Amino acid sequence: MSFVYEVEHLIKGAVSRIPDLEYKHPGYPEIFHNDVHIVNEMWKCPQLRKIHIETGETQHLEVLHCVLYPYPEYNLPIFGCDIVDNGKIITAAIADVSPVTGTRKIYDKLKIVSAQYNDFDDRKLPAWADIFSPYCKFMRLHTLEERDNYKELLLEWLLIYLDEVKTAVIEPELREQRQADQVYYCKKQKMNRKTEGVLSQWFDKEWAHAYIDNILFDEPNELQRVGSGY
Repeated sequence: MSFVYEVEHLIKGAVSRIPDLEYKHPGYPEIFHNDVHIVNEMWKCPQLRKIHIETGETQHLEVLHCVLYPYPEYNLPIFGCDIVDNGKIITAAIADVSPVTGTRKIYDKLKIVSAQYNDFDDRKLPAWADIFSPYCKFMRLHTLEERDNYKELLLEWLLIYLDEVKTAVIEPELREQRQADQVYYCKKQKMNRKTEGVLSQWFDKEWAHAYIDNILFDEPNELQRVGSGY
């Protein structure tokens, strides 16, 4: 069983327990192109406008991308993780709960967990990555122990996050600022030229831009309000 599959299974197991979970059409459920195979799965719930798990593989590479975007009315940050596995080592493993306005409370819990997992081959975050929290983990994973530690950290953070989802409250007065924070998060993620470069190499530049804008990092809009049906 590949590491990407293990992490995907872990995330799905946690997400499946969210109350009132609904399927959300991912736009591109499955993509086959030459030796590239991409699968997208999406859901939503009353507090989260989009739960997205993407897996992709080629002959020499396996990747996972996951983001949980809340509706901006709720006092919730953004959960995300990514994995890149070249078959020899995990060249990139990132996990974070990225802050938006009014979501400081959760970090008291995340900080405690983060402090238990510091023995990693850390990588330097790129210059555009001011969207991440102080506890963001970005590293290479060489050994089975490091992979297990990453999975344990990720699951603990995810369970903390999902507990917050269950008890989240609507704060309409902060909706506009939180929406702006999510837009900023998405715009910054789109500055990652490695994502654009890989997708452009696999497909073409125009398709890559559309996929990034509409599937990976779609910005919230006024239609995406709680109870709107979108």
